[in-house]
Amino acid sequence: MQTKIEHLAENSIRMTITVSEEEFEKSIDQAFKTLAKQVRLPGFRPGKAPRKILEQQIGLAAGREQALNDSIGEYYVQAIDENDIDPIDYPEIKLISGQEEGEVVFEALVDVRPVVKITGYDKLEVVVDVPAIDEEGVNRQLDLLRDRFAELEAVEGKIEDGHFVTIDLSGSIDGEEEDGLSADDYLYEVGSALISEKMDEALRGKKVGDEATFTDELSENFGPLATQEAEFKITIKEVQAKNLPEATDEWIKENTEFETRETYDADVLKRLENLRSFQAQMQLKQNVINSLADLVEDELPEKFVQREVDARIEQMAAESKISTQQIAEVMETWPEDERKDFMENVKKDAENAIKSDLAIRAVMVQEAIEANDTDVEEEIVKYSQSSGEKINKVRNRLAKPGVEKQIRQDIARNKAVEFVLENAVAKDKDGNIIDIKKADLSGDENTVLNNVMEMISASATDHSGHDHDHADHDHDHSDPNHVH
Repeated sequence: MQTKIEHLAENSIRMTITVSEEEFEKSIDQAFKTLAKQVRLPGFRPGKAPRKILEQQIGLAAGREQALNDSIGEYYVQAIDENDIDPIDYPEIKLISGQEEGEVVFEALVDVRPVVKITGYDKLEVVVDVPAIDEEGVNRQLDLLRDRFAELEAVEGKIEDGHFVTIDLSGSIDGEEEDGLSADDYLYEVGSALISEKMDEALRGKKVGDEATFTDELSENFGPLATQEAEFKITIKEVQAKNLPEATDEWIKENTEFETRETYDADVLKRLENLRSFQAQMQLKQNVINSLADLVEDELPEKFVQREVDARIEQMAAESKISTQQIAEVMETWPEDERKDFMENVKKDAENAIKSDLAIRAVMVQEAIEANDTDVEEEIVKYSQSSGEKINKVRNRLAKPGVEKQIRQDIARNKAVEFVLENAVAKDKDGNIIDIKKADLSGDENTVLNNVMEMISASATDHSGHDHDHADHDHDHSDPNHVH
């Protein structure tokens, strides 16, 4: 196979790919094997009819057409791998010759990722603002534990937030009592606003035996009655408060795995410090990635940005379980300035994500960061151990054009981010340098293969080709359904 590459404007290229007649003959032979499973011939089981018999029955042209449909996408992926092309969208493919005989020639018009150069990535300074762990934080954790064992005890006096009241509640709409708004002996925590903030207001300051009324619009929690105005009457029958047990050594030993309050507090402190370290690491990583975007001074191709904006809107729709058309219809009801601000924010986020990604790729190139065979094997082993799949099955699932390249790219990307993080300087909000220690994340078996496997599974079921893990929403560029 031969590939000729022509660079066009706006980060587009035209690839002219020529497949020799001899090489394409292998694709035709494979196509007839596919057709053999679909065509029923007397005397042969499905998939067992020889090619010569099939040619006599359906003709060579049918096999050639099947081969074109099946293999052009694979030839395209092979071409971009061999020529180190980094496409950012599906190609527009046009068959030039070879429909009926001879060598196959087709063109692939595709947008490629811009390549940038950056400086300063090896000395980034970022602010990390994570609250320190103090005695109050440890006590809050202890109070949560005590709360689990708390008992309710009757109290006298006026009702306050935090009290638990037993009430008879009667609600009506337009003078008609509604079963769904009434309850006897209902236990309610004052201040929770679970039913209505106005209910809390009506209860505060009251005492056992009092009655209270309030009127309010029903929230969405009331289903079909939502937005209707209801009148409520409350009869207060009992008022209680939580009595938290004292955290003595004896109580700690009885209700936890620790012998004393001191050993319990020490363990809580260690866990909170690990959590703080993890939060600091995540904030450092996110702030470093955001700072990398600021190092990219190149103008981004408008089509590239628009594609990312569209992908983000699609993702919002998917997460909301609605269509992009429905999102557009909802936005039409917004004031023009609100709609404009929303789209500008989406575009800004898209541009920052693209620039961060381009910057990380620039670090990979400028620092010659790559994934070696050992790196790939380690990822396969980790995925096999975490998923329970046999290692050979994992390797077979990865035996798809372009997949190993994607794995190596993801590993190298992670290495590049780690390189920048190791060289970054973290400061607190006052400008003081802080040391961020890595939290103990043992047991976290997530690998780059998790995302790749999800991509393979998705393409096998819906051929959508979208990989939403990456900032630029890479595609499965082998989809033969996009041949034009």
